[in-house]
Amino acid sequence: MDKIFTFIINKNKELLLLKGSSNDPQFHRSFWYVVTGGKEEKDKNLEETVTREVKEETNLDVKKVKYLNWIFKYTSLGKECIEYVYISLVDDNDIVLNEESVDYKWCDINKFIDLIEWNGDKAELKEVLEYAVNWNVYFKEEKTINV
Repeated sequence: MDKIFTFIINKNKELLLLKGSSNDPQFHRSFWYVVTGGKEEKDKNLEETVTREVKEETNLDVKKVKYLNWIFKYTSLGKECIEYVYISLVDDNDIVLNEESVDYKWCDINKFIDLIEWNGDKAELKEVLEYAVNWNVYFKEEKTINV
């Protein structure tokens, strides 16, 4: 299953964190994360999936999207998933959360790194984000991580 994972930034280069509901069917607990979701048949491409998922989960309109040459592969709820990582620029007004999240906050990179639930290398994540908030890509070639 093709999925997206997107970091969301506003014009002040703050990153959006969402606090997931403890009713999550996979994790059954609440933690800070970003927008993720599966590609649907109606989506023409993964960028359209990003735009749709951000709208569904936050009510924010995506102004710009960039693929970060980063892929996560894992199994979730019995399905093999390939998750493509993006960054999305939004206007940061009128956030309306759907049932998947219970809270949100805008953070600078350091606070974001401190709070996000992350199984990988947070130093690498910080480097990726420092490039991404300036619309640059840290990985020159696509990097795949098996989670």
